[in-house]
Amino acid sequence: MYLEIEHTLSLGYDAYIRESFLELRMQPKSTADQTLQSFVLAVGPPTRIARYRDWNGNAVHHFTIVHFHDRIEVVARSAVRTHPARPGLAAVSDARPFPEPPYPLLDFLAFDGPVRSSAALRMFSQAVAASPSAPLGELVAACGRHIREHLTYRKNVTRYDSTTDDFLDAGAGVCQDFTHLMLGLLRLRRIPCRYVSGYLHVGPHEGEAAQSHAWIEFHAPSAGWVPFDPTHDREVDERYVVVGHGRHYDDVPPNKGIYRGNAREVLRSEVRTQESSPKDISALHEEMEQIDLPVYQEVPERRGDRLRRAAEEIAAREREQDQQQEQQQRGRSGR
Repeated sequence: MYLEIEHTLSLGYDAYIRESFLELRMQPKSTADQTLQSFVLAVGPPTRIARYRDWNGNAVHHFTIVHFHDRIEVVARSAVRTHPARPGLAAVSDARPFPEPPYPLLDFLAFDGPVRSSAALRMFSQAVAASPSAPLGELVAACGRHIREHLTYRKNVTRYDSTTDDFLDAGAGVCQDFTHLMLGLLRLRRIPCRYVSGYLHVGPHEGEAAQSHAWIEFHAPSAGWVPFDPTHDREVDERYVVVGHGRHYDDVPPNKGIYRGNAREVLRSEVRTQESSPKDISALHEEMEQIDLPVYQEVPERRGDRLRRAAEEIAAREREQDQQQEQQQRGRSGR
């Protein structure tokens, strides 16, 4: 499948700020299951964009804006060809006891950040209906069914920093929460697994919008990394586009940063995907663009401030005129 993806971020502030630093993980990877054909990143206000790869091989773009501003815009446009090559769960027949994983996989067994090794998680895990002799693929499927049967997808229940305990307590959450809980269930069973951030293309007939999405990959000795979507309780197909891998969400947020200033930030994010025709591209095309948003050397007056100041000046002149008229009246009465 050939997909075009546009991911837009808009950060607005209710007062002018300066020295913003923003880090982005929005560029899809090229993997065994997909090929990134082009990536264009536009940022405003205009500034220099730098890039590095983190310890999980994720592309990270970052930039700094040093002058006063009250708005940042980011638009990432990607063209990706997906060609899933990983085996399905039924083909992952590794049997228990699973071998101790090699050193590079130990990070993906650790309980850290939002994935908590707690009494609530262990109690939930004990109820998973899976035979002690079940092969690895069947065990993963059983964990997925258990999550689907006991938890509900619902927005605005959890936060970006919610933990597995928060999700279990609320009984509802979003894809990030489902993914963290699946990671917890597998790590309790000493199965290396990692968080995947990316996009899910949803066709117009499905009645949903394209979205940023999260799912997991678990490591099988016989097959390597195998993906699974616990939110929808299904295997991953050509509609999924990988952007980043990590131990959990904290490793791969689409954006994070800091700024100097006393202002409230409002973030808006939108993802659009569409199928496209095949393109004859022999090499990855990458491009950086600028969005023409203003910056200022000094804090400018806002329109509301100008109107308020004008109103105060008018009121002051009216008071002065009233005082002058009052003095003139007293002077006439004195004569």
